[in-house]
This record gives sequence, C-alpha cells and structure tokens, in this order.
Amino acid sequence: MATLETRAGLPILQLDEAPGRPRGLAHGELLKDAIHEIYAIRLELMLDKTDMIDEAEVLRAAAPHLDILRDFDEELFEEFMGISDASGLSAEKLVVVNHYTDLRDLSQKHLETLPPMDPGGCSVMFTPTNTGNVLGQTWDMHGSAQDHVIIIELPDAILFSIAGCLGMTGLNKHGVGMTINNLNSIDAKYGIIWPALVRGALQSTTAAQARDVVLNAPIGSGHHYVVADKDEVFGIETSGTKKKVIQEGASHIHLHTNHCLDDEMAQTARVPDESTSMKRLAGLENWVAGGAPQSAQAMFDGFTCVGMPREIGSHKSATCGALVMDLVQKHALACVGIPGENPAVTFQL
Repeated sequence: MATLETRAGLPILQLDEAPGRPRGLAHGELLKDAIHEIYAIRLELMLDKTDMIDEAEVLRAAAPHLDILRDFDEELFEEFMGISDASGLSAEKLVVVNHYTDLRDLSQKHLETLPPMDPGGCSVMFTPTNTGNVLGQTWDMHGSAQDHVIIIELPDAILFSIAGCLGMTGLNKHGVGMTINNLNSIDAKYGIIWPALVRGALQSTTAAQARDVVLNAPIGSGHHYVVADKDEVFGIETSGTKKKVIQEGASHIHLHTNHCLDDEMAQTARVPDESTSMKRLAGLENWVAGGAPQSAQAMFDGFTCVGMPREIGSHKSATCGALVMDLVQKHALACVGIPGENPAVTFQL
C-alpha cells in the first residue's frame, strides 16, 4: 500500500503497488494538490520564458510527447496516465510538469534570447573512493519547485523527483545510478519525456546497459546524463539531434554543470548570460583539488560549495535538493535544499 511520510523535511512517497497504472494511481491520489500546484508554476514559467502565447499553445506542444512515451515504454505510459487520472490533471498538463525544460527549448524565443536572469542548473560529480564509486548531484531549478521535491521509494529503486514526475535521478537495486543536468539545446524537437528516459535507463542491470538505453532513445532536447555502477561510468551529452559519450573510466573523477564540455556538442547548446555554470564547475574543481570526497556523506556535505540559496517568493534558480549514491553499498543520501546545510535522509536498497 502506498504511503506518504516526511523525514527531516523531505516528503517520501513509498509505492509498493504493481508497476504501471496501479503505481501511477497511488502517486496521483496522494499528491493531487501538489501536482496541480507545480503545474500552475510551470505553466506560468512557460508563458514567461517562451513565445507561446497561452495555455492552449503550451498544451499543443505537449501533446505529441504522449505517443512517443507509449512507444518507448508501455508500462511507464500507463503509470503516467495513472498519475494523470488520479490527480485530475490532464495528460498534456502532466507533460508540462515532467518535461518543462525540454518543452521550453521548443520555443523560438527561448532559442534566440535565453533569459539572462536564469542562472540555472545542477552540479554533478562522480568519484572513485577507497570503498567504491560514488555519484551525486545537486538539483538546481526554479526555487518555487523546492516545495514540491519528493523521494519516490520503489521496491527496486530510489528516485529523487517532484510531485507528479516519474523520477529525475536515482539508484536501482543493481547499483546502477543516474544523474541529470540541463543543457539549453538550439535543436530541440519532440522526444521522450526525459523523466521516462531516467526510469527506463534505471531498469538496467549495468551502467553499460543504461548507457545504451540513453543512446538509443528518441531524445528531444539537451541534457547531460551520467550512468554508473561499481565498475563503470559514462557521461553523455545530448541535444535534440546529437548524443555523445564524453566521459568514461571509473578510475577518474568526472564533473559537470550546465554547459557542454565537448566542442562538437557545444555547437548544439547555448548558455544564458548570467549562468553560474562556469563558476560552479570551477567550485567543483577547487573542491576536488583540495582532496576528493572519500564517501557518500563527504560528497553530500561538500556540495555546499556549489549550493545556490533560495529567494522565497521568487522563481530564481536555487538548489532545491540533492541526491548522492554509493554504488557499492547501494545506499543513497537525499535532502530538500542545499546539502550540508540540510540534514541527509538515508535510503538503502
């Protein structure tokens, strides 16, 4: 039976229901109000940051993603539709909740003049330690999303997410972890709802298998994905038309923020004028230069160095939460807000 509890300020949605529609129905029922709230916020942001003139145009842009999701994974499609039905939010509106950044990239205005006030994005680190591989990220998004952060506990995975979203980053029972951070594509197209790609990749038993899921998926816009396990790691930069493995080798530390590190992939994306991406990457580099973290807890605490404080009442980008994963012990640390300044909640698979 599904439950919703809060630990250290972090809402935790435990879903023991069967995969597919039953799981979605439980999610939608327990988080109905929050799902409607985050939709209203993201609709407001879509109309502010793009050249889409009204809600009807936003929903027309969202609709084609539903068939792509069904073709990608019927079971995830049924879960998605269960969330929609139980929450009373239409499937097209739920696409906006899940796929906001990529939908935004479809806008001509967004392509031509990225909002300079959008400092944006997530900071990612993979590092080998004395006891095995650790992977983690901050989740930096419009600060108004922080009130809707959740952890989804499934029988076979732990997912960092927001209400109504299939899952944004996570760890599965096989010790495969995945992180994401946004890239602003200039070649965006209709594609797979990206949280469904995360869920699809986390059905893999190895990082190499998860890498192939990403490389073969009908991706619509830009993200950097890291997939890793106890033996391997792959960092993949994507856009609407290109995908490229740019990082691999589990004996090395790998870092990423919100600009392409690969010269070829950099031609597919733009960086807002006031982006903090370069500054945060330098912060990660300075951190590891002084000694790389040697545990999941140390990584969690150290992410304070790239934390972005929230301005209450504002949509300005902020660190809304974090997830750090020990890929050998198969446990994860998560929080709402800036890690190190907020307590970690521990999850074990």
